[in-house]
This record gives sequence, C-alpha cells and structure tokens, in this order.
Amino acid sequence: MFTNETRQSALRGFRQGLPIMIGYLPLGFAYGVLAVKNDISALWAVTTSIFVFAGAGQFIAAGMIGAGAPLFSIIVANMMVNLRHILMSAALVHPWRSLPVFWRNILSLFQTDEIFAVSVASAKAGDDPQVSQILSCALVAQSGWIVGTAIGAISGDFVADVRPYGLDFALPCMFIALLVPLFIDRIPIIIALFSALCSLFCMMLGMGRWSIILATVLGASLGLYLSMRKNKCS
Repeated sequence: MFTNETRQSALRGFRQGLPIMIGYLPLGFAYGVLAVKNDISALWAVTTSIFVFAGAGQFIAAGMIGAGAPLFSIIVANMMVNLRHILMSAALVHPWRSLPVFWRNILSLFQTDEIFAVSVASAKAGDDPQVSQILSCALVAQSGWIVGTAIGAISGDFVADVRPYGLDFALPCMFIALLVPLFIDRIPIIIALFSALCSLFCMMLGMGRWSIILATVLGASLGLYLSMRKNKCS
C-alpha cells in the first residue's frame, strides 16, 4: 500500500516532469520522423525510446544507420557524446546518498540532461530525495519522448522535413527554462556564462561536439574551484 507521503511525493514528481514531457513531445516526434527516413522501423524507433532514452545518442545513431555506418562506430560515437553523464553521476552522489543503492542504480538510468537539472534544483532547494518523486518525474518525462517518437514514426512518411516547424528549437528553449531557476547566486551565473563562451569558442575552432564536452569539464572545474573558495572564505 502506498502511504499518503508516497502519493504526495509522486505527485510532486509528476508536476516536475510535466514541463519536460511537453518539451519532449516535439523532440520525440522529430526523432521518430528521422528514424523512419533512415530505414529504421517504427517499432524499433519506439523500442529505442523505451530502453535507450538518450535523445542525442538516438539522433546520432539514426543518422549513422542511415549512412550505413558500422555498429562499432555508432557505439563509439554515443560513448563520446554521453561522456557528460560521468560528471552528472558524480554530481548526484551527495544529494542521493540517503537512497538505497538499488534505487540509485535504477534512477540513474533515467537521468537525461533535463531530469538531471530537476534533480539538482531539488537538491539546491533542500528537498530530501524521494524514490517516488524522482521516479514519477522520470516516467512522466519519458512518456512524452515515447509518445512523440511513436507519432513521428507513424507519420514520418507524410513529413518531408521537420526543420520548417521549428521543432529543433524546442530543446534549447527547454534547457534555458531549466537553467534559469538555478541562478540563485553569482556562482551558477558565472559558470553558465563561462561554459557558454567556452563552447562557442571551441565550436569556432572547429571542434564540433567535443566543444560541449570540453566546456562541461571546464565549467564544472571552475564551479568546483569557486565553491571551494567560497567555503574557505566563509
């Protein structure tokens, strides 16, 4: 039986996951269209959204499959793009220390960039992590990705190009909406601006997707330094 506290916690997670779900619908739709246009069946497209649930990785894999890339190349490309999850996992070690090890392993599988941002925001707000809340948020968010993928895969033959609909702009908009509430003091603002400038500079140098990984590492390092300096001075 679920206790009243568990139900309230799950409801909070539902409210947190609802905006992400709405943002995932058009992105999932775009992936579904891309998948079927690269000779991936609608069933397999939806299956990957259920068991993989990695937006950037799925988009990359679909494009590489359509180009006839070997499986090893697809795996390596996904590993490179998802290296940021190492930093994300490290950031959740302290906030999730009170959760059972089993649930930490399960919940870590759902930590996309957006769900991770919600987890960090909850930790900064002083909320105690609850399995029902985190799981509810993750499942609600993923449902948007799965439903969007299914709709896109089914209607893919009728959509020539998703770019005129502006669906690719939904992801940066959602990232901005998740980032702004974290600006509670100067350090997050400095880190965000520094990381953005690093990423833009590296892209101008022709580093491609590596610019995001490098900017993430440098931004996290700067954040650690500033936090340690602040704690030392206080």
